[in-house]
Amino acid sequence: MEKGRVAALDAGRALAIVGVVAVHLSFQFPNLPGAVTLVARMGQYGVQLFFVISAITIFMTLEMDHARCADARHVTLRFYIKRFFRIAPMYYAAIAVYGLISYGAMRSGIERAWILGAHGPMDILLNMVFLHALSPTAINNVVPGGWSIGVEMLFYMIAPLLFFLAMNRVRLLLATVLLLGLSLAALSMNDCNGTLDCNVANNTFSYFWPPVQGPCFIVGMWAWYAFRSHLLGASDVTKRVTWLYLSLAVGFGFMTAALGVWLDKAHALAPVFAACSAVAFLLFVCARHTRKHRDAAHDVPRARVIRRCAAALGRESYGIYLWHFICVYMTFHFFDRTFGEKSGESSLALFGATLIAVLVVSYALSRVSDRLIQGRATRLSRRLLASVDRRFHLTRDA
Repeated sequence: MEKGRVAALDAGRALAIVGVVAVHLSFQFPNLPGAVTLVARMGQYGVQLFFVISAITIFMTLEMDHARCADARHVTLRFYIKRFFRIAPMYYAAIAVYGLISYGAMRSGIERAWILGAHGPMDILLNMVFLHALSPTAINNVVPGGWSIGVEMLFYMIAPLLFFLAMNRVRLLLATVLLLGLSLAALSMNDCNGTLDCNVANNTFSYFWPPVQGPCFIVGMWAWYAFRSHLLGASDVTKRVTWLYLSLAVGFGFMTAALGVWLDKAHALAPVFAACSAVAFLLFVCARHTRKHRDAAHDVPRARVIRRCAAALGRESYGIYLWHFICVYMTFHFFDRTFGEKSGESSLALFGATLIAVLVVSYALSRVSDRLIQGRATRLSRRLLASVDRRFHLTRDA
């Protein structure tokens, strides 16, 4: 753990964002080899990897704050301030940017990927207050990919409550059962007819909304409480256990692929299996990172370069997620016909080159927005946090 960040979690974020960009680009390459197409389509479950990492990070930071804060109100207020200023400023910028792009596309007569889905002022308002995951017209039509931000922010609303319940494992277990029961009840009333498929179609509101995606955060939460020492690199894991983690990640990954990609069935269940695969993958990466750190003398330059690239992508994953759609739209608009006419081998090479180019440009856009927007928001949040700390410490001392 370096400077408050867990290197293995940044590696997980890097894999997640590469997967998300890959799946969004893959639809432009109809002549990709079948196996490559299936692997690329698995990239959509990078979002569930993000959810798991988010849950782990949330409970880790809540524990750190709880150790130094005055009381539960102090911890909760700090949490909401940090989460709001981490997510909201860039998201508000994305609302404006994609709105302008869509408006310009309609005015110029371009009728393809540039134009957002139908939405109105109320949908924009729901996005601004982060309740858009509850509305079919607001969930993904104002900001491309905004559905995942909406689901995540809803989890943030209850995260402090879950954290304080976690101090009593019985209450935490009851809260988990209650949340999962609510998810199942919502699915049963809206989408299920007694089958595995549950009428949940991929990339629709019934797939995006919280009852389907919310359990991924619960998986991440329990991963933190069950494997805290492993995730922090404080546990010495044997090589056999390390490869067991990898085997579990692959096994859950195959089940996710079978349910959500190959058979195109049970989209209501695939995200949970993807979350379990994400946990196993993170444990594997953490174990490998701990062993490599212990054997740093045998490190090779190529491995260091890969780790640095992964760390950079992980740190900027939120910005890349928000802005990569611009790059994807540009390739779709200008090169769609060219991509579609390429043979299998040419498509594969072009897909790889385009993926790297989109990641590089999106990373650059993320760095620019970080300097212009996120940096200022972070400084403001630090001032607010300092003010809150002074207030609560004075209250406690009094």
